Amino acid sequence: MATYVAVAQLEIRMPWVRSLKEKRAVVKPIVEGLKRRYQLAVARVEGHDAHAWERLAIATVGTDSDALRGTLAAAERFVVAAGVEVAWARVDVERWDDEREGGA
Repeated sequence: MATYVAVAQLEIRMPWVRSLKEKRAVVKPIVEGLKRRYQLAVARVEGHDAHAWERLAIATVGTDSDALRGTLAAAERFVVAAGVEVAWARVDVERWDDEREGGA
């Protein structure tokens, strides 16, 4: 059986934010909400020192690539609904085949 690994990268923009403290107040609930609602792994991977933008990496694993893509699309809608702009998005899904010999 194949396993699929899906990763989305979202660059979010918050042009109204003027401090890192204010940015954390916007980004932290988004990250925690994605983890809680969709059971995703989420990391803040770029833009840590910038006020108005940040890049998130979101990952999930499963056996149905279409379902994983759907979950990541729902996650992107969740981010947009939080009031930030998604300036750039990329989704990659990779198939990992079970290559064990003897089946066990």
